[in-house]
Amino acid sequence: MRAQIGLGTLGAYIGLAAGHSRQLDTLSRVPVLELTAIGAGVPLIAIMAGWLLAGRQPPAIAGRAQD
Repeated sequence: MRAQIGLGTLGAYIGLAAGHSRQLDTLSRVPVLELTAIGAGVPLIAIMAGWLLAGRQPPAIAGRAQD
């Protein structure tokens, strides 16, 4: 999973570089800290949301089935 996150981040940065191909000096400083925070923070937020919401059914489904 970490490889997928890294590849996605790298692909996005390459796409950004392609968009700025005439002004590559704007991308001379790679924001490593920010990219690392995003790469680690998004999966952690998803894990926490899944843990908090696990096992809970929506109120419309939680009632008894009617025959």
